[in-house]
Amino acid sequence: MNMHIGVLKEGDEVLSVTKEFIAVRRKNHEVDLIPLVEDPKFGLRVDAGKIVTIGFGNNEISVETEDGDFVMNF
Repeated sequence: MNMHIGVLKEGDEVLSVTKEFIAVRRKNHEVDLIPLVEDPKFGLRVDAGKIVTIGFGNNEISVETEDGDFVMNF
């Protein structure tokens, strides 16, 4: 089976691929860690609900909850 994972946009670059994630440097220089999970029916798939973005800021971490609320840590 061949698989195509379309997560790149114009100007993006793949930094690394492991069995756990794909690291993508976006055009704006932020990095997305895109999780890969094993699906018994289809093999690997992207877990789009758990992407971690490493971006610019003042050492802060924010998480959006399922309800749409934001939790911030400094």
